[in-house]
Amino acid sequence: MSSSDTGVAQSGFEALRLGRSTQFIVGRHLHFWDSKNIKKHGEFMGITLLLLDDKNSVIHGFIPAARATHYRI
Repeated sequence: MSSSDTGVAQSGFEALRLGRSTQFIVGRHLHFWDSKNIKKHGEFMGITLLLLDDKNSVIHGFIPAARATHYRI
């Protein structure tokens, strides 16, 4: 589905702004892994991920453990 199909303009990570708003950002999932606290016997803290946009900009993301169950298989 392209941006012309949805009627929403696509943009890269440089267009992200702080605050509440509706934004449609296109990126690729580069890598993800479970984050664990080694000081607490490997307690699961969440999912860490790296995303890549069409201009090769990388952004770091984190999904906390309380929400991670929604994304884990």
